[in-house]
Amino acid sequence: MGAKLYSPTPLNKVIFMSGLADNQNLSKTWHRKLAKEWEIDRLLTDLEARTKNRYRQNTKKDLLLGLLCGHSLKEIGKYLHKNNAVVRVGLSNIYRDIEALTGESDNTVRASNLVYILEKHGYRKGVEPSSKHLRTIINNLPSPTYTEFIGREVDMKILLERFSPEHGAHMITVNGIGGVGKTALVLAAAYLCLKASRENLNIAPKFDAIIFVSAKQQELIPHGILQRQQGQRNLREIFREIGNALGDPTIIQSPPNDQSDRVRQILSRQRTLLIVDNMETIEDTSGVIEFLYNLPICVKVVITSRERIALLPISLQNLTVEDGMQLIQQQAGEKGITINDQESQLLYKSTGGIPLAIVYALGQVSSGYYLSSVLAKLTKASGDVARFCFEQSVQRIAGQAAHKLLMSLAIFPNSPTQAAVAEVAGLTNAPDSINDGLARLQQHSLVNQNLETKRYEMLSLTREYALAELAANPNFAREARRRWVRWYLDFANSYAGEDWEKSEHYERLEVEEVNLRAVLYWCRDEDYYEEVRDLGLLLNHYANLYAYWDDRLDWWQWLVEQSERRGEWSFLVKFIIRKTWLLIRECSQKSLQEAEEMLQRAWVLRDHADLCDQADIAENIARLKIRQKNYVEARKWLDIEQKLVTQANLTEQKHIRYYIPVLYHRAVILHKENKYSEAKNLFHEVMECAKKINWYRVINSAQNWLADIAIDQGDRDGAQHLLIGGLIVAQRSKNKRLLARYQRSQAKWEKTWGSADQADKFAREAMDTFEHLGMIKDVEEMQLLLN
Repeated sequence: MGAKLYSPTPLNKVIFMSGLADNQNLSKTWHRKLAKEWEIDRLLTDLEARTKNRYRQNTKKDLLLGLLCGHSLKEIGKYLHKNNAVVRVGLSNIYRDIEALTGESDNTVRASNLVYILEKHGYRKGVEPSSKHLRTIINNLPSPTYTEFIGREVDMKILLERFSPEHGAHMITVNGIGGVGKTALVLAAAYLCLKASRENLNIAPKFDAIIFVSAKQQELIPHGILQRQQGQRNLREIFREIGNALGDPTIIQSPPNDQSDRVRQILSRQRTLLIVDNMETIEDTSGVIEFLYNLPICVKVVITSRERIALLPISLQNLTVEDGMQLIQQQAGEKGITINDQESQLLYKSTGGIPLAIVYALGQVSSGYYLSSVLAKLTKASGDVARFCFEQSVQRIAGQAAHKLLMSLAIFPNSPTQAAVAEVAGLTNAPDSINDGLARLQQHSLVNQNLETKRYEMLSLTREYALAELAANPNFAREARRRWVRWYLDFANSYAGEDWEKSEHYERLEVEEVNLRAVLYWCRDEDYYEEVRDLGLLLNHYANLYAYWDDRLDWWQWLVEQSERRGEWSFLVKFIIRKTWLLIRECSQKSLQEAEEMLQRAWVLRDHADLCDQADIAENIARLKIRQKNYVEARKWLDIEQKLVTQANLTEQKHIRYYIPVLYHRAVILHKENKYSEAKNLFHEVMECAKKINWYRVINSAQNWLADIAIDQGDRDGAQHLLIGGLIVAQRSKNKRLLARYQRSQAKWEKTWGSADQADKFAREAMDTFEHLGMIKDVEEMQLLLN
């Protein structure tokens, strides 16, 4: 075979390819130049949407860019390698397209006024568009029901961004429970778009038509729930509304099978915003969504629904406190109602920040009802607000796993974990039902999973309605409550207890504190003594050290009375020990007197208690005597306590745990007697013992006493060193009582060697905490320091 001959590319092809490359480079250069001054991408997108012609992929874009760069017809032809006749025809077509886009009169746009026209309609950066020439925008938007749209700034920003032609989203959904403001948000965005389109403003995306269709069946007005007679609840009715809005009867006149194509054809002629309101009440939802999904790209579709649809959703929650209060004041002003801050806060809390509930409530007040009676009706499941917001959604899940989960969730005052709500619902052995049920509740916007905590939350109004559902199902309610109590007893057994053993788990208790207290209250109200007894004892140390439970004295008194009535003497002693611990800490004359009487009784009953509880009685009596400054008697009771601890024959760790209080209180007495060296040695011994069982609270507390001794002895640097490290540990531990003591010590140090302002700051912080904890003597001490 002969050698293969080289065949050069024909010259005309080389020239063509070279010209094509030159055109592409020139187009990019023009685009970069113009992008600094013009909204080029938006202009091209709007032209494509309006004319259904491609601009980016053909010569039209290059012709337009050349014109805007200021080149003449001949220069454009030369640069683009086209003859003048071709360029002239192309430019003429562009002028007609711009007329169609801007609404300018036919045959009025030309090279000489092109820049002015585009500036006037808002396509030049930094130039305010003219509002003198208002465009006619096809729309059937209902009239606004408010003078000012309040809140939702973030949601509004997202919605308008998705309306933009530059955003790839074709369909947007806005979901949330009834009354949360889905329709109001979408209509507020549509009004902005209408204004921008009419006046050529850059405040929102622009459309040639804005069409609103609604399948809403009910409206909530101050006089009650109003049934709507009209509504677009199927495709044919939606087609009719679109035809009416566009003034095009051919849609409905077309054969039924052709109407869908006819609507697409008509909508493809302009940039359209199509709002479909209340999707959850539309018949053949899947068919409607399929139709909407297949609309031309120049149509933006926004759907509102109580059910979550996975099409670029925007999920609305209740209004923030700030926005809710602003809405209350706005509505009150419009209705001529005077409402003070306290009433506003109560209204916000009662409505859960649901806008429609706020508007309804104030409408009722303006009709002559007292605010108190209106708020009472708001939370009733039979009330207008609850029925409007929840009735339809809950009816759809009645008798299903989702319904059980909803009622179970309502039992928790604070958001529970999935495991907890599944247990209470009795669905632990049905994981698929749990997942499906929780998914349905979220789809119906009845609950929301916090993405950070993974816990399930519901609004206060939703909870009240779900609790009414629970009451309407007494058999389920009884079993669910039983499982709820058992769940938290098991939880407390796992994570509660004395801090030397369980303090690393106290953060778990803190998260569940509201729910744990709810269990205690419910069990007490139902006279479930054993459950209150067991849970109270488990939570005692956590509550003493880390929580502000100002009603604990009442709890222990209730348990004292109940245990005595039942003849449970060993438990009676335990409850007296715990109540008197609080009374002694309070340190008022009355509380110390009551503590002394109760401890005398406990000592009489000591034979019913084990040796550890007897040691606790002796310790509390010693603490009482220290508060009474009777140090001789205090030492006697500490000796008794030490003897009881020795007799108890405890394991090494438990022996150390019960021996440490003896050393600790002896050291406290020595400090009170100004025997600082002896006290210092004993506190160091306390710390060494506490380290053996990792009792970090006691280590930190002993360090605080050592800092006080250093302050008393004038050791400025030693005290500062102890306080800096100890204060950090106290803050991390979240032990409020210990932190307040460190703040008290820091205030003393600042007053002696540091800043008067800092001394005042630490003293006030300590006093606030002591006051919260009911430690009256310590509050008085801080007041003296401040004075």
